[in-house]
Parts: sequence; structure tokens; C-alpha cells
Amino acid sequence: MPDPSALPVLVVSSLSVRQRGGRMLLHNVDLSLQPGEIVILAGPSGSGKSTLVNFLSGAIETREGGWEASGTVSFDGRSHDLARGRVTVGGVVFQNFALFDDLTVGQNLEIASAHNPAIGADLKAAIDGLLMDINRSLPVNAASGGQRQRIAIARTLMGNHPVLFLDEPNSGLDVSASRRLSILVRDLARDLGIPVIVVAHHFRHLIDVADRVLILDPNLHDLVEVPLDTGAIEAALERIETADPPDHLRLETPHAEALAAETQSQGSEARREIRTTPGTWRLSWAVRFLLGYLWELCFAPSALLFVGLGSVIVGFVATWFIFMYLPFRDYLMPIIHSDALAGLAYSELRVMAPLIAAVLISIRNSALIGADVGHKVYSDQIKSMRNLNVPHRIYINLMVLLSSSVAAIVLAAASVALTAWVAMETWAYIFPESSTYMWRDQFFQRLWPPGQVMLIGTDWILAKTIPSILGASAIALYFGYRPKADIIDINKGIAQSLIWGLSFVLTWQSVLTLIEFRYVSARLEATF
Repeated sequence: MPDPSALPVLVVSSLSVRQRGGRMLLHNVDLSLQPGEIVILAGPSGSGKSTLVNFLSGAIETREGGWEASGTVSFDGRSHDLARGRVTVGGVVFQNFALFDDLTVGQNLEIASAHNPAIGADLKAAIDGLLMDINRSLPVNAASGGQRQRIAIARTLMGNHPVLFLDEPNSGLDVSASRRLSILVRDLARDLGIPVIVVAHHFRHLIDVADRVLILDPNLHDLVEVPLDTGAIEAALERIETADPPDHLRLETPHAEALAAETQSQGSEARREIRTTPGTWRLSWAVRFLLGYLWELCFAPSALLFVGLGSVIVGFVATWFIFMYLPFRDYLMPIIHSDALAGLAYSELRVMAPLIAAVLISIRNSALIGADVGHKVYSDQIKSMRNLNVPHRIYINLMVLLSSSVAAIVLAAASVALTAWVAMETWAYIFPESSTYMWRDQFFQRLWPPGQVMLIGTDWILAKTIPSILGASAIALYFGYRPKADIIDINKGIAQSLIWGLSFVLTWQSVLTLIEFRYVSARLEATF
């Protein structure tokens, strides 16, 4: 039980949260939290409890959903204006845990540790106690539900925040597990001296360890304090749902401005801080994300096979049909053979190969990016990264675009080379008596003459390929980041990424090809 005479560890003054021109969540709310205090935050479904926690934990930004906020938050003798931008008051353990499922247990802890102040001995001991039976080298997906919850709590503690938020921690737990969780929350608050706010619909087992119960009243736009009694809480919730909230239940707290000046300083081994700025990126983690996306978007066998099959089709079909189904083939072939090969080289290597590579790369990567980012949004991993001060715009957005650029260059070059090789093999099959040296001289005579370092028109190939694939990736990121309420939204995001990304690729390639023809038309007329 916290000392009622102790100074508050954190004070929120005149907090108002609203949507532009619409819903009001809270209006001029004051709240103070004591060291080691456990507060249950209840309220009707849809009242905004999770939104409030996400906002105070920095997991969502005010511009998302059109939210506006005002008020101040005071901690360690300093005040922060909530209207100026995102403020991370506390660490949050999400209902679905929001663990980074492409990392191991240990790496989930490492990424939090790398982007936050060093933790003290008390937090380290608490984390070690939470994970003493868990192998930190295992993927988080290999852990049980209870273990995943403890991993999520441990990772959140790595953030070294002043307050700990638990969002529906006992949802789906049986009676025994709920009781164990209540004891765990009580011990964490008592041993670490951290205020804990628990968002809960099922609060029967939490009442035994709680110090206060606050109800978010959507009618009053206020936090209402009720007695620590199940009957009183249920009665208050019933009154709110019938739109008849009793005025005598409005929260009464000492004046927030006075409390803000008296918030106690943290004298622990490692200072806990309120974050107001985005996290600083770390080179080691940037490289790790970059290598992961490079593999998925460029060097994975499926990527190479996908582009390779398209290149084989282009090289074979164009060559086969030109030389096998040319009208009056026996009469014309000796006359136009050389020019036919030169023209085939231009159409295959400057137009068809870059187009098919861009289309196939954008289709595959748009689906992968849309699914990856959509899943991270749906599972609250993006919110968790924000809360843990991990700069997701660098680690995800920038690394995806860098990897897409590399994929555009590498796979387009591979497509051009493979298309040319398949064209040669197809021609050699049609004309077995002829030497491939003759094919090489005639096929490349106008695109890659002796002494030329690179294929003529490489700049055009890159100008068509890189921006189109980058644009498709950016479109996939946009639809991936759109809010996701369910799996259907993820599927819609993938479909939209494919449709709009491919439309952009086809449009860009068509426009650049027309411009290319215009600029090289004089040369084409002179050579073909």
C-alpha cells in the first residue's frame, strides 16, 4: 500500500483529448499518481480507455485519427506541454503483447535496451525474475501465452519509464492465471516503486491488489473515482451506460498545479524519464533491419526465381516468334537477319526486360511490404516501437526503400542478362549451324559495341526501373500503415498495394518509354 502522505511521482494537469471537430475523450482532467500505486482504469466498451493509454504512452501520435491534446504532465520537477507533440509518460504492455515476432526473446529485450536509458539494478533484478525460466535465444513465437506476457512486461520495463500501463492484461486468462498476474503486478509496483495503471474489463482479482479505481466516463469526459468494491464499480458502470452519471462520483484530487511543483525527484540508480522526442537510431539495428529486408525483397530464392522466370519467357518468346514465324522467312531471313537481331536486342533489353522485371518485383515486394507492415500495425508492433523509443520510420520505411532500390538495380540487371542469354540459346537452337559469336556481334552491335563499358541506354533502364519500384514500395508502405481493425483490413491493404503499385509501375514505364523513344528516335532511324 503506497504512503498516502508521499509526494506524487507524476501529475497530469488539465488534460483534454479530442478529435478535430468531433469526439471529446477527456476535458480538463487532473490526475496524480503515487509511487508504487496500482490504479484500475475501467469504463464501458469503446469509451476510449486504450486510446488514452496509447496516447499517454506515446504509442499513437496526435495526428493519427485527428486527435488534439492539451494540458501538462509533470515529473521529476519538470513540466511538459502535451499540446506541443508526443509525450511518452509510461511504458505500455499491450493486450496482444506486441512482441517483435521476427526477433528472439533476447533481441526483443536488446532493441528496447539499445534505445532507452540504462536500467538500474532494481529493474534488472525484476526482469531477470520475470524471465528466469525462459530461454532468451528462442523466438518469441515459441513461448507460451503466459511466457509471452512476462516477456512483454520485461521488455516494457527495459524502457525505464516513470509509469507502467497494462492494457487488458487478464483478458482470456483463467482464474488461477488471473490471480498470479495480480500478485505479479502487486510485486512489481511494490518492489520498483512504479505507479501501475491497469486497463481492465475483468477486475475482480485485481481489486485485491489495487489502490484506486478510476472509470473513464464518456458522458462527463472525465475520470471518476469509485470505491474499491466490485458492486460499486458495476453500479457506476451501469449508471454511465444508461447516460445518468452521478455528479458525486466525479474525481476529487488536490489542485494539479500545486501537486506538479511537488512531484518527487527520482533518486534511483538510473533515472526514469518522460520522452518528448523520437528515438535515436542505432547503426547496428539499422544494419540488421536492412539485411533482413534485403534478403526478403531482393536476394531470397523466390525473388530470383520470380524475376528469372519472367526473363526466360521474354527472351524465349520474342526470339522464337521473330525467327520462326517471320513472313516469307526463307526469303527475308538472309537479308534482314542482322537488323532483326539488333532490333530484337533493343526491344528485349531496353523495353521488355526492364518492364517485366519492374512489374514482377513490384508485385512480389508490394505484397510482402503490405503484409509485413500491415501485420505490424494490426499486432500493435508499430505502437510498441514508438513506446520503446525505437525509430520505426528509419528501421522500416527507410530500410524498405533502400532494399527496394537495391532490388531494382540487382534484379533488373539480372533480368537483362538472363533475357540476353535465353535469347542467345533460343537463336542457337533455331540456327544450330551458326556460331554464337555471330549472334553476339549482331545482337549487341548497336547496344554494346566494342570498347563500350556498359550497355547503351543503361541510364534509361535505371530511370524506368528504380523510381517505379521505389514508388510501388512507398505505396505499399502507405497502405500497410493504414489502421487495421482485423485480418480483412490487412488483406485489403495488400490488395490496394498491388493494384495501385502495379498501376504506378505501368504508368511510369509507359511514360518513360515514350520519352526514351522521342529522344533516341533520330538514332533509331539512322541505325535500324
